[in-house]
Amino acid sequence: MTSDELAQAELRDCKRTVLALRQELEAAHAEAAARQQLSAVAARAEIAQFEATVVALREKLEEVRADREKAVQQAIAASHNDIQQLKASVAALRDTLEIARIDKDNGIKQAVSAANAEIDQLHGTIRALREQIEIVKT
Repeated sequence: MTSDELAQAELRDCKRTVLALRQELEAAHAEAAARQQLSAVAARAEIAQFEATVVALREKLEEVRADREKAVQQAIAASHNDIQQLKASVAALRDTLEIARIDKDNGIKQAVSAANAEIDQLHGTIRALREQIEIVKT
């Protein structure tokens, strides 16, 4: 083989090598692009999951807040009802106490009146007995 033929053979080998390297480089670029696309898809899916989690947590938080507010309102209403019942009980007890005081006062007045009537009767008896003693003495 001549030097010209050797040069042409070497040139053909270089061209084949360049072509093979070009194809390998394009395959590597395609693979890198595919991996990048897969990474982007995975990242978007993860972001979507995070967003869904955030939405779910917000909804749960709002639900918990609403439940807590409802519980507070119920506790306030129950306390209000208890206070109203206690006020009614106090008023009823005051009325009962006032009636008992009036009954006691009336009882005392009746007892005093009965005692005074008995005293008057006893005074009348004493006068009558004195008059009888005076009559017996004279």
